Amino acid sequence: MLIGTYFQVDLEKLADCSEYFKALSHSCMRETSEQLVHLEHVPSPVFYNLLQFCFLQRFCISEDLLGEHLRVSTYLLAYGFTNRLLIALSQALTEHTCLGYLQLAEELCSEELQETVLTYLSKYLLEHPHLSQGLDSHLKAKLLRLRSKGTPHLCCLRKENLTSRNDPETDAARKLFRLEEDKDYGKWSSLTDLPFCADKWCFTTAVLYNYLYLIGGYRHRVKKGYEFKMASFRYNPFTNQWVSTAPLIKHRRHFSAAVCEGRIFAVGGWYLDSLVTPDSGTGVYTAVEKYDPWKDTWEFVSSLPLTDFQFSLSLSHDSPLTTSLGHCLYVLGNIQRTGEKLVLRYDTRQEFSLFLSDCWCELLPTLTRSSADLPILNFLGAANNQLVVIGGNNSETMVTSFCVDSQKWGRIRAMEKTTLIGQGTILHNEVYMSGMKDNSVVKLNLHSLSLCPLPSLPVTTCYESLFHLYF
Repeated sequence: MLIGTYFQVDLEKLADCSEYFKALSHSCMRETSEQLVHLEHVPSPVFYNLLQFCFLQRFCISEDLLGEHLRVSTYLLAYGFTNRLLIALSQALTEHTCLGYLQLAEELCSEELQETVLTYLSKYLLEHPHLSQGLDSHLKAKLLRLRSKGTPHLCCLRKENLTSRNDPETDAARKLFRLEEDKDYGKWSSLTDLPFCADKWCFTTAVLYNYLYLIGGYRHRVKKGYEFKMASFRYNPFTNQWVSTAPLIKHRRHFSAAVCEGRIFAVGGWYLDSLVTPDSGTGVYTAVEKYDPWKDTWEFVSSLPLTDFQFSLSLSHDSPLTTSLGHCLYVLGNIQRTGEKLVLRYDTRQEFSLFLSDCWCELLPTLTRSSADLPILNFLGAANNQLVVIGGNNSETMVTSFCVDSQKWGRIRAMEKTTLIGQGTILHNEVYMSGMKDNSVVKLNLHSLSLCPLPSLPVTTCYESLFHLYF
């Protein structure tokens, strides 16, 4: 009951909502014996709202008063009220108010308030990059962890389409899909359309800070017919939104992309403007580009050392295959003359070091044709501190590994012939790739080499990219 600036309340019931009043009710302090508690430093409208919530479960507080209420609820250890305030705050935060609340969290020593603000900042990490640039390193690290919190979901999109017409099949394929799993069965659901309208496109994907990057180009109409437009896009799974980002410097098709040390590296490929099959005169690009997500810029780094040899090209996968392990990039290719498999390494720390030369190095020995009949390369990934290689020939599929520390090739293991195409991904010693049969996506266990078919895609399998995102 409100009497001026006095409140007459049931202390025992209030103690259920506040650790401060619980401790007071069990104490021998004068306030308890006199049944009169002085809270001059607590604004009466704020305390009134606390009582409304604790006794009547009513909550009606304007956004501009949330900070004042958080101060009081934190002081009074009213955890239920604090949690409700934080829910309201999570829906009210903006780029203009979040840093002020982060400062309040530090002042109140409130981990819960800090977590709420950091969750907001992580949700819009690259949409508002200036907000996180001034944070302490431990808070920046926490932001990145929050973007990869929970269970990763397998996603898929068609990375290349060569059908020169707009039809229902092309429209259906121009989407981002996610695998919805349940105990008995799973299915692919459409999350959003791809951020362009075209009948022909060629992209490579990369996932950085739980953002999906779509890098490449698509065909669009101009005055005298068609031409390919270089384009790159970034998808935020937390907001289900696409935005345009800086395109590549080189016009590339079928290039590889790998993420290393917070940057995206574009490696290889060949000229994008022509979608005809490469001939004997087509060569892999040696130029390597690096993308800075904070500046939204591409720049060239050390080129591939393809001077006295060339890597073979392929239409079934990106050329050459590229992955990252630790702070290094690794490239695997088929040497045209000999058929040998050669691994190249690039230390991404070189640009910051005076003691490391900015160049690629060959990791010998090569894998020769006599050691493995492996004319086709399908996948390169990293697991258990070594490179994982999947390839094959006309009769069987083979899996091997390469230890980058000892520079030794692992045992060649054969399995049933499986046609694998597109851009795969690896998670927990399992490789995910698309196949040619029945719109299939398969999961390959690297320990047992058992092949598990996943639910069929709702569109015809063509040239897909698979990756994991957190939602």
